[in-house]
Amino acid sequence: MIALRSPSRIHIGLIDLNGSLGRVDGGLGIALDYPNFYIEGRESSEIEIEIGCKGIQEDTLSSIRDRLYQVSRRVLDYIGEEGIYIKVRDTIPLHSGLGSGTQMALSTGMLISKVYNRDLDVKTLASITGRGGTSGIGVYAFERGGFIVDGGHTFGRGKDKEVFAPSSASKNVRVPPLIFRHDFNWEVVLTIPRGENIHGDREVDIFRRYCPISLEETQRICHIVLMKMLPAIVEGDIKSFGEGINRLQYLGFKRVELELQREIVRELLRELQKVSYSGLSSFGPTLYSICEGREDVKKVVETSREFFDKRGIEGEIIVTRGNNQGYILKS
Repeated sequence: MIALRSPSRIHIGLIDLNGSLGRVDGGLGIALDYPNFYIEGRESSEIEIEIGCKGIQEDTLSSIRDRLYQVSRRVLDYIGEEGIYIKVRDTIPLHSGLGSGTQMALSTGMLISKVYNRDLDVKTLASITGRGGTSGIGVYAFERGGFIVDGGHTFGRGKDKEVFAPSSASKNVRVPPLIFRHDFNWEVVLTIPRGENIHGDREVDIFRRYCPISLEETQRICHIVLMKMLPAIVEGDIKSFGEGINRLQYLGFKRVELELQREIVRELLRELQKVSYSGLSSFGPTLYSICEGREDVKKVVETSREFFDKRGIEGEIIVTRGNNQGYILKS
């Protein structure tokens, strides 16, 4: 039996949904030690999927099984094998902004590759399973972890992408190039209020409706990323890095993602930004806070709990930190 554990990820934002320079997308994000997608597998004559996680609703279990079956079938067809036995030990919350879809796909593909002694690399698996069509953050978080910036896709007639679209509607698109990667050693608190999440056809419609983003906003995002956040992470300057996080919430496509969230999520973000450097991961509803030390973590956890209690809403609070190695295999 072979086991594989992959990280979750924060998606801080997309850099360029204007496209006037001939490229679009470009993402930045952080791989996280927890939550994880953790599976075990061995050879089988058919596709067998067992879910060993407790406390998961039946519709979620069904969705996980369907996804794993579809990915398994694609990868098995690619390598010319018939089946695989997979047991899921732990999973990342679906449609929460933590990258569950990409980690499930790449973890399953890599597990199958190793079980059958193939040598499929991560980009090949991303192509087979249809990941990385907009952001490369999940792909590189799986492969090597850390704080990641990718360079997006060529844009225009006959290029990688001809329209603005999420990964789910960007098939046969190359994984964007990795242009920056650095270890991420600060702690992170995830605050996850329960409620409606954005995914699927609705996500496609949002890209069509709100893109292109103005050139002025896109230039401001690039300025913050290049001249504030990247030097800050290299120099270990959490204040400058965190100020960049806070500013990005109200610019470009991240501003759109935040505006489309429930008011209670936006209000929670404002409360968290009073005590930390906080943002919305992808389409949410997960909010993340970057912390330096136990006191910072304590402030964020207390603020989150007080908000949940005061508003009478349910949610989850997770204390984690950066993952700087990507997936782990055990045999």
